[in-house]
Amino acid sequence: MNLLSFYALIGFIVFFHPLFGCKANANVESNLTLATFNIAWLGDGKEPETIKRNQEDLARIADIINETSADVIALQEIENQDAINQILLLLPEYKAIIGNKGRSQNVGFLYKSTINIQDNGEYTPIAIDPNRNRPGYVLNVKKGNFDFLIMSVHFKSTSRYDSTDELRAESRKTRYEQSRMAINWMDSLLQAGKEQDMFIIGDFNDFPKRVKEPTLLPLSESISGSFLTAELKSCKFQNLFAIDHIFASNSAKKRFVANSERVIDLHSMYPKDIAEKISDHCPIIMQFDISQTDND
Repeated sequence: MNLLSFYALIGFIVFFHPLFGCKANANVESNLTLATFNIAWLGDGKEPETIKRNQEDLARIADIINETSADVIALQEIENQDAINQILLLLPEYKAIIGNKGRSQNVGFLYKSTINIQDNGEYTPIAIDPNRNRPGYVLNVKKGNFDFLIMSVHFKSTSRYDSTDELRAESRKTRYEQSRMAINWMDSLLQAGKEQDMFIIGDFNDFPKRVKEPTLLPLSESISGSFLTAELKSCKFQNLFAIDHIFASNSAKKRFVANSERVIDLHSMYPKDIAEKISDHCPIIMQFDISQTDND
């Protein structure tokens, strides 16, 4: 290449690069990205800690969150505000709000500082037994032409501590009632007519396609909305369905950007011992169009 051709190529790149850059930014700005992430037992660094993490572990968690590029992230299993503040030190463009009625496993949100939010606080009816269950947390969010209500939830699990048939049956009953309370929340607001765009998002500890002893039926059979994540498989147990989900009202579902769903499979990214210090869950991410005219 002669010198004249070289300078011509440089001129072409300098002239056209801003055009391509603007186009990419326009695409990003026309969407809102939602995610949910259960950061297993994220503690505040004070003993006792169920999962002991060092600064490298916290940095990896922050890297995973950065990778989502999400505007709003529903969080689960956060001990308190001090726990999430450790992550915020590594995520300067984010803010966080965490509940305090879930004992050592609270729900809440991370959100970008540029996002408009209204804090509606914890939704206690989701905690069927306040001594054992966690309430939801509700925000009103607006970006572009899209304003909506979103609830972060963490339903009762059926765990190894449910060591008898009676305890396992009780956990399933609780989860069913939590599902019913969640859809009642959505339905009551839809009937009031003030808001049509809503999400219930988080760790449901079950999957909507379960046939035997299903616990999410009040949600999965609702005519008010649907699970956008019903087909997703677990990142840790790939022969099983995921238990982290995004449930959208019918109106909000219309803004879903086709094929935008993805999972950050941290269990494929890291060796087992490192991955388990991040979480036993993986972030689930989706995009929604904010350019459509607001309908409520």
